[in-house]
Parts: sequence; C-alpha cells; structure tokens
Amino acid sequence: MSASRHGISRIALAALTALAILAGSPACQEGTSQAAQRPRASASRPTFDGEAAMALLRAQCEVGPRVPGTAAHARMREWLKQEMEKSAERVVVQDFRYRNLTLRNVVGIFNEKAIRQVLLCAHWDSRPAADMEITASKRRMPVPGANDGASGVAVLLQLARMFRNLPPKVGVVIALFDGEDYGDFERDEGVFLGSRHFASRLREVCNPAYGILLDMVGDKDLGICREGNSELLARRFNDLVFRIAGELGFRKYFPDTVRYTVTDDHVPINEAGVPCIDLIDFDYRYWHTVEDTPDKCSPESLRIVGEVVAEVVYREPSK
Repeated sequence: MSASRHGISRIALAALTALAILAGSPACQEGTSQAAQRPRASASRPTFDGEAAMALLRAQCEVGPRVPGTAAHARMREWLKQEMEKSAERVVVQDFRYRNLTLRNVVGIFNEKAIRQVLLCAHWDSRPAADMEITASKRRMPVPGANDGASGVAVLLQLARMFRNLPPKVGVVIALFDGEDYGDFERDEGVFLGSRHFASRLREVCNPAYGILLDMVGDKDLGICREGNSELLARRFNDLVFRIAGELGFRKYFPDTVRYTVTDDHVPINEAGVPCIDLIDFDYRYWHTVEDTPDKCSPESLRIVGEVVAEVVYREPSK
C-alpha cells in the first residue's frame, strides 16, 4: 500500500505497528448491512434521521462529480452555503485559490457564545480521475464521490438540522472542506487544500477543544476502526468516541482496534494544535472508482455514524 491519503503513512507506521502488537487484536472486523439495534442514548437529544441524511447524499451526487473547475462544483459550493445558512447561527465562507481554480470552505457555527467548542468536518469535493479503476479508459473519468465525500457532508448537514432544532450545550463548528481529493497524494501536491487553508486561519474562526473528521462513512457494510494517526495524535478523543459507540450498542460497526493509518484532512488540524480524529471506513472496494455511487451507501450506516457523533456532542458540557 502506498504512502498516500488512504495508505500506511511513513510517519506513523512504527507507531501503528507498536499499537497493533500491544493491542494483540486482529484486523478490523467487517461491518454489516443489517439494521443495528436502536441506541441507548444517555444525552437528551433528537434521534438522527438516516433517511434524511441519505437524501442529502443523493442530492450532492445528482449535481454530478464535484470536481474543482467544473459547473457541478460551482453549483455545489453555492448549495452548501445555502444549506448551512438554514441551520447555523453564523456561516463563514472561505474562498481561496489554487492555481487557476476557485475553491471554497463552508463553515457553520452553532451556539457561538459557548466557551467550549467542538469541530466536526468533512470534505465535499470529488476526485477528477478514477485512478483505482482497472480499465485504463475509466481512469480518466471523474469519481461520483457518494461515499468518498458526500457521505460525511450528508451526516454533518443532518446534524446541523438537529443543532438548529435543539442546540447542544457546547459550541459546534461544522467545516466542509474543498480540494481534499484534487491532486496527487504520492507527491503531496494539490491535496488537503481546504483543510490546510482552514488550519492556517483556524484561530480566526474558532477555538475548538478537539475535532472529528468524517470520511467514507456511508458504506453499506460499515466497519470503522480506530485510525492510526488519530490514535497517535488524539488518542483521548478516539477513546471518547469509541467508548460512546460501544455504549450505544454499535461496537459491531466501531471495532475497538487499529487497522489503517491514514493521511487525511485531520492531519493539518492536528498540526494547527487541535487534536482531531478521523472516522473512516477504508474497507471500501469502490474507493476512487466510477462505482462510488449512492447505491453503495446506506441510510442505516449514516444513521449509526450520526447517532455516535450526536451523542458525543450532546454529552459535552458548555465549558
């Protein structure tokens, strides 16, 4: 596996190996498409609507691949702003340039007066070339990005609706990053553009205690293991999220073991001084292919992830 966004990071390989030995645990178990038991939530909050999140996922894909420089990308950046404005107290739009491209982060802020803040984030763009396709001609086609992009955004937009209807005690910042999947991961060129831009100006926008990144969380066969860089850089918050997932009855979908180490949008956030974990199901056969379409995703998977993140947020104190 190459040292790319979704590969074994050279920096964290030694740490991952040590963690696996200490844990003595097998590889991350596969998830399942069967319905999970209803969560035993302890926080007073609304339930997460997986069907509504699935509709948000489909709406993004209906626009087309959200590749920077395309008409679909331009439509989506306006749609995301409008959707966030329906729910957030305040919306910050970060427009920036990469070469000749116009990129945009959309940031929604909730319960802004709270002393303590939590950051939730995902990327919304999709990849211009399906580089994991077997057929050479298909490798030049854009990726639909149903799971790799739209799933995390769908969960966050549905959480935004929940926060509007019943504000949590803690402040919440929802950041939708652009330009994560545009360029070359091996050369670290033209990738993580939005998260790096956000991280460079993070304290101008917010002051979160920690962050949670959602990436590829809609797979019908859901199985989210602890991610290696999250374990290395933000283990306290990995512990928090995986403990709550277990308490809600979702251990089957959140196996408490490390499998992959991923260089993703959470790395720039950690480098900016905010511990941030990555919730990602990397056992997804359609990654970076033209088959990453909504039919490979499940409202039940979105519900499970949404319930876990909602429970984490609604349990947080105001300070």
